[in-house]
Amino acid sequence: MKKIFMLLLLLLQIMTLSGCGSQNTKETTADSNVFLTITDDAGRKVVLKNKPERVVSLSPSFLGMIEAVDGKVIGRATSKVGTIPESMKDAQEVGFTYNIDVERVVALKPDCVLALKGQHDKFISLLESNNIPVIEIDVRTYKEVQSALKLIGKVYGVQQKGEQAAEKLDNEISKISEKIPKDEKKIVILHASAKNVTVELDGTIAGSAAKLLGFKNVAAGSTPLSGDPDKTPYSLEEIVKNDPDLIFITSMGTDAAIENRLRSDVQSNPAWNSLQAVRENKIIFLPEQLFLINPGLQYPKAVEYMAKTVYPEVFSNAK
Repeated sequence: MKKIFMLLLLLLQIMTLSGCGSQNTKETTADSNVFLTITDDAGRKVVLKNKPERVVSLSPSFLGMIEAVDGKVIGRATSKVGTIPESMKDAQEVGFTYNIDVERVVALKPDCVLALKGQHDKFISLLESNNIPVIEIDVRTYKEVQSALKLIGKVYGVQQKGEQAAEKLDNEISKISEKIPKDEKKIVILHASAKNVTVELDGTIAGSAAKLLGFKNVAAGSTPLSGDPDKTPYSLEEIVKNDPDLIFITSMGTDAAIENRLRSDVQSNPAWNSLQAVRENKIIFLPEQLFLINPGLQYPKAVEYMAKTVYPEVFSNAK
């Protein structure tokens, strides 16, 4: 019996060691056969079998970040706003970011496509059916830009460069925020289009910039619009109740159409003139190129622009 027991014990140990060995082999094999496995900003698991050599960017917002890690693209979205890096001007254009020609993308035979979360979801199944890995990236807030820089560094196999670029942004933002008084200005951010006026929450570019500067967005915590988690319905009654020190306005559309919409929805109400910000002429229009199209590496410029409009005396000597 003792011999049988010892034999069974030895057999059990052999099976246990064999099982552990197989598991380690599987993990090692998986690691050696796959360049990168990540979870993108849409919560999707994306596997890149090899280091990408033919990358297509469906958003101009990614290009500066790609350049920051010395990456290249073979295809990119068309853009009339912002600056296209010199090294990417000759890349094949695949349409505007809101009107991508997906057949042109497929024809380029990319081994990785960088897509804007929420904007390019409809193309993912078609691209993946052509064995093209797609990484969805969100780049509205400052934290998302930092995260995107690190992710893009990993995609191009230069993780340290992505982390260094993110750290550089941090340093630039800190230099700006350290200059301004800590008086927690109350602000509201109106977004005007030809169709309507809404109020921006902290998840927009302007909302994120204001938060970095320590401003208090009076709309923070409000119930967002259905289908748009970064905006809430416009209510002059709520704005009057909070009486912000400053009113920022972002806009999309022609100047005449925006002016008409603001006049009909906002300025025509007598309560508008009761606001402190209106009486003191503290209404600031924010430029489209910094506050509607994600500035990416230019995020410090967006933050500095907002800071300068509020505290011009602090930045009067700045170049």
